Amino acid sequence: MRSGAEADPRARRGRARVSSAVLSSQLLISAAALVMVVAVLFLDTEALGDPALFAAIGLIFALTAVAALVPWGSVPKRWGAMLPLLNIVAIVAVSAAAPTLGAPLLLIFPIIWLARSFGPRETIVGFALAFGSLLAVRILGGSPLDSSDFASLLLVPIVLGFAATSISISSSRARAQTVLLRQHARHIERALESARRQEELRDAVLNVVSFGVVAFDREGRVTFVNRWQRRALADFGAPPGAVVHPLIYQADEITPFSDDERPFGRALAGQSFDNVVFWVGEPGGRRAAYSASCRGLTDAEGEYDGGVIMVRDVTAELEAVRARDDLIGSVTHELRSPLTSVLGYLDLVRDDESLQEETRRMLDVAGSNAERLLVIVTDLLQAASDATMKLEMAFLPMDLRAVAEDAVDAARLLARDRQVSIELHAPREVHVLADPARLRQVLDNLVTNAIKYNRPGGTVIVRVAREGANAVAEVQDTGRGIAPGDLPRVFDRFYRTAEARSSRSVGTGLGLAVSRDIAERHGGELSVQSVLDEGSTFRLRVPVSRAAELPRSGANDESRETR
Repeated sequence: MRSGAEADPRARRGRARVSSAVLSSQLLISAAALVMVVAVLFLDTEALGDPALFAAIGLIFALTAVAALVPWGSVPKRWGAMLPLLNIVAIVAVSAAAPTLGAPLLLIFPIIWLARSFGPRETIVGFALAFGSLLAVRILGGSPLDSSDFASLLLVPIVLGFAATSISISSSRARAQTVLLRQHARHIERALESARRQEELRDAVLNVVSFGVVAFDREGRVTFVNRWQRRALADFGAPPGAVVHPLIYQADEITPFSDDERPFGRALAGQSFDNVVFWVGEPGGRRAAYSASCRGLTDAEGEYDGGVIMVRDVTAELEAVRARDDLIGSVTHELRSPLTSVLGYLDLVRDDESLQEETRRMLDVAGSNAERLLVIVTDLLQAASDATMKLEMAFLPMDLRAVAEDAVDAARLLARDRQVSIELHAPREVHVLADPARLRQVLDNLVTNAIKYNRPGGTVIVRVAREGANAVAEVQDTGRGIAPGDLPRVFDRFYRTAEARSSRSVGTGLGLAVSRDIAERHGGELSVQSVLDEGSTFRLRVPVSRAAELPRSGANDESRETR
């Protein structure tokens, strides 16, 4: 529903249109009457002495004054029909006073007026009034009627009838179309008003959120930048009118992004991405880290229609991660030296042949636990030494099957203790160019996990094969499996599933993260498939050859590579 303030201007415009239409119709008849006055001066000077002629002409001009002065939009519509009816009477009177002027032809104007602006009833009344008045004037004239009189009396009404009918039909159609157009106009106005309110609501919501939003159309023109993004730009001195920071650095905080690699450039190229971290601010000065994500938009036909970039301040998060890594690094570094010393002295004590069997057994338990603790401390130190877990690699020709055999043999004692059978399916050698120690680290971790999280009486199957240009090692178990909610995060650093946390197995949540990093450093991948209560399958895939990435000093030379 529209308010009174909106409805009043529309009503005033409607009333003004009605008054203007009445006045324009009357002025047309007045202009014709003025032409007749001029014609009388030249064609029928005898009629100048007839007061009836001037009375009829005066009536027409008087009706013109009435049309100009009366606010027809504020009076009932039927009163407006009196003007064309009185004009008919005036025109018939002019015809009676000056028959030679052909005044009956002017009846077409009031008839058209009635047909266009009023209903069929008013039109029929006007037609009957015109025909009856002409007939009455001719009869009251006193002269006998002949055949020519009948022709003139019939010709004018027939023309008026056809004209009135045609105009009435056209006017009805025009009025119906006008109603439809007005309805459509109201629908469009309501739609526009709704769209305007939605746009205002969207702007209000996006301007109070605590992250940046930049929207652009399919041509790459920026259509919206929220208040948070403008404030973030102003904080680091971006030029007025900028929608993104002019200079940003990659996650290492040193390397600038190229134009093609910048999040905004990728977004304009139609790419969608998540959590691209970049830094702003000059090195050595005040800096901030942001994470950018982008999603493309489509129109109703599914065609690309621009996109939206979301920018979030992650400075506090990255600083917290860095502080955590520093703390872990310092603590584990302090723990590693005394643990190494403890292990050394335990080895010396166990070498004493005079030890009793029970004492040796307790020392073996202490040594095993100390070695376990050293592995955990070493993993923590390795993970915390660099936020990106940089690993040193030495790529050499090797047999992946032999590495898998060593890993399986090393795990047989643990498998026997856990009552788990372990099998190796490797029908032939699989030669790859890789780091043997690192791949052994991956397989040790996968096989150990498959045993630790298996059921008593379960099975672990290790498969090694060649698949095209890749070497593949799979470790399948019949254990408890991984919950669907945990699967996306099993390779995250320090993440342990609820099952792992509730078990007696000691761990840091780093083994799978390090293993995945090793696989990626080899140009491969580490993936997992799991069904709850049925088991899991971890799949390591590495390219057979990395010759294109190694120095040309020879395939057998040891190559050291640091990430």
